Amino acid sequence: MDINIGETLFIIVGAAISISVGELVSWFLVYRNADYKDLVSRIETAVSKYNKEKEQFVKETNAKNQEKRLAQIESQIKGLNYEMTFKKMISNAAVAILSIVTINSIGNYYSGIVVAKLPFEPFWILQQITHRGLNGDDLTDCSYIFIYILSALIFKSNIQKIFGLEGPKMPFGPGGPQPSLFKQ
Repeated sequence: MDINIGETLFIIVGAAISISVGELVSWFLVYRNADYKDLVSRIETAVSKYNKEKEQFVKETNAKNQEKRLAQIESQIKGLNYEMTFKKMISNAAVAILSIVTINSIGNYYSGIVVAKLPFEPFWILQQITHRGLNGDDLTDCSYIFIYILSALIFKSNIQKIFGLEGPKMPFGPGGPQPSLFKQ
């Protein structure tokens, strides 16, 4: 079966355009607003305060007070992060709807068409995505959805980095700081 490189490139370009429009919508709804910029500033201030307190924790012997201050700053950061998530919720919903419309539009045209050939046979979990909607038993055949997902992931992170839409960095994961930070 012949693979048309133009069809594959069309899917990649479609993903790039879809993600670019989605990030533009996010910028319009969230990132350009003064509320968002103020929230980012407050998060960055709290994170730098947390990092300073954490550095002093190692030097000081008054561990109880230090732990209380760190816990207070952590709860402040968690609250600000929750507020940030809430502000992005409408934008995320709009981007999700845009992505669904794009995937369905591309899927209507490329349903059952092999757009790429994988150099390997994917493991069973990926087979559900790479061979979705294709007839035949050749598991190295690749459908449009896999190309779209990979392209979207690549373009989204790069567009966010290029235009500075990543958001502030948190000093710890969503579950909070690890207990080993407080052990000496």
